[in-house]
Amino acid sequence: MTMPKLKDHLNYDINTFFNLDEFAQIHTIDGKEVPAVIDSDVLKIRSNYKTEQYDGVYASRIAVYVKAADLPERPVYGQQLRLDGKLYTVIECSEEMGVLEIVLGANES
Repeated sequence: MTMPKLKDHLNYDINTFFNLDEFAQIHTIDGKEVPAVIDSDVLKIRSNYKTEQYDGVYASRIAVYVKAADLPERPVYGQQLRLDGKLYTVIECSEEMGVLEIVLGANES
């Protein structure tokens, strides 16, 4: 009998995270519907990031977590990306164990 590999456990955990009955919801990213998790609080916790505000306009940031395999290509800094119909700019994108963390920014009024 062979022991399950760590990679198998990690894939199971990732699938649980992106399970629509657990954490993820269907979101439309650049016209493609994919399971994703959106978090607007994690960036405030990890850094001293505060909402920037200028004469009725403020910059907002959100983090989107999605399986790398679910997107046709990895987003890059400065790229325009449409999430659920709203246009954002990619601030950063990193990948860990097949999961992309995409930080998006937008100006709000």
